[in-house]
Amino acid sequence: MGARLAADGAMSAGVSRLGLGGSKFGSFGNPAPAADSERLVRVALDLGVTVLDTANIYGQGDSERIIARAIAGRRDAAFVVTKAGQTFSAKYRALRIAKPVIRAVLARRGAGSGVTAQRGDAMRHDWRPRAIVTALEASLKRLRSDRVEAFLLHSPPPYVAADPELALALVAARAAGKALRIGVSCDDLATLDAALDQPAYEMFELPWDVVAALGPRADAIRARGHLVLAREVVTQQPGLSAAQAVARAIAHPAVDCTVVGTGKAEHLRALAAIARGTQR
Repeated sequence: MGARLAADGAMSAGVSRLGLGGSKFGSFGNPAPAADSERLVRVALDLGVTVLDTANIYGQGDSERIIARAIAGRRDAAFVVTKAGQTFSAKYRALRIAKPVIRAVLARRGAGSGVTAQRGDAMRHDWRPRAIVTALEASLKRLRSDRVEAFLLHSPPPYVAADPELALALVAARAAGKALRIGVSCDDLATLDAALDQPAYEMFELPWDVVAALGPRADAIRARGHLVLAREVVTQQPGLSAAQAVARAIAHPAVDCTVVGTGKAEHLRALAAIARGTQR
């Protein structure tokens, strides 16, 4: 995908075939210091991996902060995708204050994944249009940017994806230049079908099992010019190596970008080489 003009007249980066997921940046389950994650983002940009996928809840907002620091001075080289709708309980949000100490203790004990596993009990959601717009404003502040390249509803149920009032709120954000594209991160086909019925949405992030089950929807998606990001392509293809799983996803005719989560630069370099050589 080619570059697009941002609200301030700058050129926004195009969509790379490989994207870097930021769900673990700054999380309790990730022992790597923030500086390592920042370096990884810069390596991604050097490799031409422009798509940086994050969300307001990742790392209790620290994922967006890490990306902001990493792309400072290179903002127009990045295609930033963030999401909203999922929130944390007040108790879990308060943990962020003590996160440096907690993460250090958890790293020594090897217990970070336990905190991540408990996150589900702390999850909430707020799909009110006003709340979604407020979440976007907060994300822009953390990202130190006046816009994101894409703003998505984060794993909503079908009835939320079909809500025309919510779609209008996202349209207004796009019209204001705060989100160049709007859409939905869908966890299942029912949510995707509901989102496809909203003509305003132009981008979808889908787990691999949904991509693999698209069927005739793939033709409709291509005909309408929707952008599709594929995620969970390695975990949902356990019979394949990471390289094979990524190559398969990249080659899928409905997929514009395959998002991978890795903390290792050498792994990212290997997958970027596959992306450059894979034919669709």
